[in-house]
Formats: sequence, C-alpha cells, structure tokens
Amino acid sequence: MTEEGRPTGLQYEDVVKAATSSGTVEFEGRQVRVVGLQERSGLFELPSQRITLDLGEEYLALTCYLNDDEFMETSRDHPFEDAR
Repeated sequence: MTEEGRPTGLQYEDVVKAATSSGTVEFEGRQVRVVGLQERSGLFELPSQRITLDLGEEYLALTCYLNDDEFMETSRDHPFEDAR
C-alpha cells in the first residue's frame, strides 16, 4: 500500500523541535508556529502524523507520512474554520 504525497519541505527533526518548544518552521515561504504534532495509526491505515500549524490568521492541519526525514502531505484541513 503506497500513498502519494507531496513534499512539504518540513524536516522531521525541525518539526519535533518546534513542537516541543512552541517554535517555528518555514512552510510555504513563511515562518509558522508548530502547535501540535500527533502520531496517527489505525488498523487499516499507514502510520502518519498530523501537524497543526498556526499561520497567523488561521490554523492548518496537515496529515503526512515520513519519506526519509521529510514529511509528505497526503491531506490538509482547517480545523477551526467552522468556528468563525
């Protein structure tokens, strides 16, 4: 089972460090704060991570898997979009 993902430019070590220290990473040309990193796995799905980013004006949640040390995005959503 192989999922197609697109490169995020986010490196595992940078995201983990930012998530544990409320730090930032560069994402799509700007500095964003990492507010969450959660490992996800289920009985019928590949192991993946959910990275929640604070873009300033909104939050973005990426579902990713690791390819070497880079996160590959499989989906994204705006978790608090309905709260506006």
